Amino acid sequence: MTASAQARDVRPARLAPTRERLRGWLRAHGVSEWDVETVLIATGEACANAIEHGYRFAPEGITTLRAELRDDHLVIEVRDRGGWRADADGGDPGDRGRGRMIMTRVMDGVSITGTPEGTTVRLVKRLTGS
Repeated sequence: MTASAQARDVRPARLAPTRERLRGWLRAHGVSEWDVETVLIATGEACANAIEHGYRFAPEGITTLRAELRDDHLVIEVRDRGGWRADADGGDPGDRGRGRMIMTRVMDGVSITGTPEGTTVRLVKRLTGS
């Protein structure tokens, strides 16, 4: 089974509706509640980081979220076209966020690719079943 969904224009005011839309899509495709909640935690972090960090100087920026079910795993990509912080450890000493750590702990795979054109966060979750 392969299925996909996409949301564009994920702004702070649209984050909750985007999460609910993703929740509904996951449930409609038979994803277990445990996996749904886990995926929503990681996806929420990725979206919040894109909004806060990717567009810190351009609040009108657009973030896209794409989800794809591939047999026994889920792939989610969150993309922005904003700025990229190129520091080696993912934060500076004053950085209060723990988004990367949270995503890494609850997902089976996390990759973050930053370029001058924007950032893509790719989240992979092996599904546990119902």
